[in-house]
Amino acid sequence: MLVEGVHRITIRLLGLPYVNAFLVDGEDGLILIDTGLPHREGRVLRTVESIGKRPEALRHIVITHHHADHTGSLAALVARTGAKVFVHSLDAPIVRGDRPSPGPTRETAVSRAVLRLGRWRGLTAIAPTPVDFELDDGQELPIAGGIRVVHTPGHTAGHVSLLLPSKRLLIVGDAAGALFGRVGPPIGMFTEDMMRAKHSIRRLAELDGFDTACFGHGTVVEDHAAVRFRRLVERLAA
Repeated sequence: MLVEGVHRITIRLLGLPYVNAFLVDGEDGLILIDTGLPHREGRVLRTVESIGKRPEALRHIVITHHHADHTGSLAALVARTGAKVFVHSLDAPIVRGDRPSPGPTRETAVSRAVLRLGRWRGLTAIAPTPVDFELDDGQELPIAGGIRVVHTPGHTAGHVSLLLPSKRLLIVGDAAGALFGRVGPPIGMFTEDMMRAKHSIRRLAELDGFDTACFGHGTVVEDHAAVRFRRLVERLAA
């Protein structure tokens, strides 16, 4: 447990930690932030059971962005739990299957290898999922003591980060990453607009109300997280 009522679910790929989802235990049910890779719904539901809850207690799933490593198990979890799905309006058409997901922003040996690995592991064919609620910047979700939607475009057009003021926690998604506690920008080859991503990082650095930051990829920053973001802004400006 990261802070009271918040649990990290680390999804592995080829045996190594790859992407994180987060489970929030609220008075009105469980809230899942992102779902990890395809075929990992069992991993999520085991975490639900480990905190003494039944799968049906999962009431809400909030998606930070449309990438397959964050939406891969969404359809399966909705089918199993009946949870309502929240996605920003700009990414919702991709989650629903109305529009294809863009590929890497630049083709490199690494991006080609990642795509080949995804196809080999069955990680690229994402089942379309209905979206119950389309999110907007500044929206306050009346769940888990209040969740504020912060539109942080760049990695994708509809990327959102989520501020939980009651827990002094920021869930960053892929607006930034953290390796061994060092906050850095998102991975370039899968970021649609790096200039907008840097602007979003500056916006996160200006937020009040969080001490801990949780990332889609990398480690959790458990203290002075806002300071780490301000240092990142300084490095990006240098």
